[in-house]
Amino acid sequence: MRRITTPSSLARVAVPVFALIVVTSCATGTPTASPAPGAGAGSSAVSSPSASCAGGTWRPVPAGVSRHVAAPAMPVVTGVRTAAHPECGYDRVVLDITGPLPSYKVSSVTQVTADPSGKPITLPGREYLLITLQPARAHDSSGGSTVTRSAQALGYPTLKGYALAGDFEGVVTLALGLDGPASIRIGELPGHWYIDVRA
Repeated sequence: MRRITTPSSLARVAVPVFALIVVTSCATGTPTASPAPGAGAGSSAVSSPSASCAGGTWRPVPAGVSRHVAAPAMPVVTGVRTAAHPECGYDRVVLDITGPLPSYKVSSVTQVTADPSGKPITLPGREYLLITLQPARAHDSSGGSTVTRSAQALGYPTLKGYALAGDFEGVVTLALGLDGPASIRIGELPGHWYIDVRA
């Protein structure tokens, strides 16, 4: 029995064959001859590369681009302010900070030492808290200190003094001298970080 080939069956065969030709052409990067509509097997017509191939400029190695990308602003401690609030039962230390507020840690220490020298710092008080801010600095772009470096004596009920213990490699440490063990309360406001201490 003789098979009759219909136009629709020819189309079903032609589509996969054409797709295979296009994929092969893209993979090898070599234009592949494809017959023009109505052309026979002997046609010499050549199609352009497939539109799905990526475009762009080819260049030799090495290659690169230089760009200036601004680093995040380093928080700067620009001031330390203190106040006694006997009516409320606590003393407060406020740090004025430009830029984003840094990470912080408050810990108890038995002795206050300077960072990075390790030399002891004489500070009024019987108990000491160390406030560590990171990343942060307490100096301006010229290297001048923005916070006094000498120990400050205070006559408050709980807070007896404070000192800048360190400003080194993006870490600022501030020591507080207290009259004795104390509870603390910490707060943050735009441009300010504060700690309250009470016996």
